[in-house]
Amino acid sequence: MAAQVTLEDALSNVDLLEELPLPDQQPCIEPPPSSLLYQPNFNTNFEDRNAFVTGIARYIEQATVHSSLCFSYKNNTCSI
Repeated sequence: MAAQVTLEDALSNVDLLEELPLPDQQPCIEPPPSSLLYQPNFNTNFEDRNAFVTGIARYIEQATVHSSLCFSYKNNTCSI
């Protein structure tokens, strides 16, 4: 037969469980905090301009396809 537990006892047990340490036997893999130094380079004299333009064009094409997919989904049409 189950014993009756008051609400106060149940809440007290929950508080005790929250304080219980539960080691997971895993090593800490987070690195220590460190500073990040960012130096922007605004030099636009690219060594391989054609490769840069081709790379940017690829991202523009992907963005265009994604936009048309979103538009088709939003309007319940398929015109790709």
